[in-house]
Amino acid sequence: MQKWKLSRYTVVFRSESGDAYFHNSYMGALALVPAAEFSRIEGLLGREITKNDNEILDELCANGFFFPSGTDEKKFVSDVLSRENQSGNFDLIILPHENCNFRCTYCYETHKRGRMEPGVIEGLKHLVEKKTAGCSGLSIRWFGGEPLLAPDIIYDLSDSFLRSCEKNGIPYWSHMTTNAYLLTPDVLDKLLQRKINDFQITLDGPEETHDTTRVLAGGGKTFRTIYNNLLEMKRRDDEFTVSIRINFNNESLALMEDFFASISQSFGDDRRFGLYLRPIGKYGGPNDDNIEVCEPAYAKVAEMELSERYLQFGYLDRLVKKSLQSHGQVCYAGKESSMVIGADGTIYKCSVSFENPDNHVGKLLPDGSLDIDKSKWDLWVANKNIDHQACESCPVYPLCQGKYCPRSSIKENKPVCPMTRTTYSQLVQLAANGHTRFQ
Repeated sequence: MQKWKLSRYTVVFRSESGDAYFHNSYMGALALVPAAEFSRIEGLLGREITKNDNEILDELCANGFFFPSGTDEKKFVSDVLSRENQSGNFDLIILPHENCNFRCTYCYETHKRGRMEPGVIEGLKHLVEKKTAGCSGLSIRWFGGEPLLAPDIIYDLSDSFLRSCEKNGIPYWSHMTTNAYLLTPDVLDKLLQRKINDFQITLDGPEETHDTTRVLAGGGKTFRTIYNNLLEMKRRDDEFTVSIRINFNNESLALMEDFFASISQSFGDDRRFGLYLRPIGKYGGPNDDNIEVCEPAYAKVAEMELSERYLQFGYLDRLVKKSLQSHGQVCYAGKESSMVIGADGTIYKCSVSFENPDNHVGKLLPDGSLDIDKSKWDLWVANKNIDHQACESCPVYPLCQGKYCPRSSIKENKPVCPMTRTTYSQLVQLAANGHTRFQ
């Protein structure tokens, strides 16, 4: 008879009430076992079991929290993750314009380069035409600067990409990170027509704090214009998703409860709008010494606490739950299938370290060919100088696979963990308790 053992990728957390939260990082599975029921199975978790021993254990086995004894689970999972990492999808992050109409106080970009050059536009069309002939899907992310400073380039490239995907019979997905100041109904019409229907839009908390950090390049407030554009989106019947990113610091923390109540009145009942929170950080910008940030040790804890508080107001973004699934915390910069194309044709791996020479991994040529510096590319994708042995024995290895932040790993010459045990526990309980309140 088949025997089972607790998976090496299953972690169990206890809440203050004694309830047990199970998470399996390979399956992305979550389970809540009430304290009284957990007391019946706790002593069996370290042993081999057979099915029909206990109905709770049977259900945990069926949902991937246990693994068949006698099978090399580590090798099995590693082989599956490797195959999934070679799925054949092609992922492009494109910067149609590297200048911006905002000058956020914490921005790390220099805005030295502007509108995408014609030769780069042609190169992108040829590159995608070649790649779609052999890949299983195309994923495009529009970034900047502010991408909507060059909407005509976005429309032109999108039309070309859609034709290439249709010709080769492969799926197409497109996302845009925008400050939304220029995301008027007319512009949105044109984006949705081109299957750009997934957006990340940032608010730095309520109006009084947002307008001190996310300001126009020439000076001026931005909150009300962004919010009105979001309200115009809400009035539509179209299918799209909006990840509302809320940046916070010490100043805005105390204002979040009222802000949550306010924003939920506008978007809390609409699944298309999901909210997630991030602490304002210092990413190498010229104003790093002057900006107000939360202490790093507290920032992640505050992020989890704020996320839990928002559950009573509206939908959390799907990114929260996705981060607990396999590959969910692997950075795009560490993926072989992903690259960033700058306005001048420079190829990057990371969209944060634009001025770092190690991040200048190649050049896109007008004929669509790629001139790649393999040594720099491998620094991000296959960094053999970093010891990942500890990662491979970690119970959450399937989430990040040692590639949570290649930029930091290169700098520190060691893998960077995505979370502490405390924030991991908070994230699991947040996802389990709020499973019906996600976008």
